[in-house]
Amino acid sequence: MGNPVLDSNDLKNILFDVLDGVPASENESKEASVFREEIEKNNRSMEYRAEELGLKDVLDEFPMNN
Repeated sequence: MGNPVLDSNDLKNILFDVLDGVPASENESKEASVFREEIEKNNRSMEYRAEELGLKDVLDEFPMNN
C-alpha cells in the first residue's frame, strides 16, 4: 500500500468521508490529503484502494455520479 504513515483505519475513515461527502479537515496531514485527492478524482482508484483495505463494492453501496 502506498501510504505507510497512515494506518488502515485512517485510510478507511478518509474513504468513507469521501463517499459521504465530508470535506477534509483544516488540519489534515499531507499524507491524508494526497490519499483523499487520489480517491476523489478517480473512482477506479477508490475501488482499488478500498479492496486493498478489505472493502468490497464500495461504489455499489454508495453510488456516485463520476
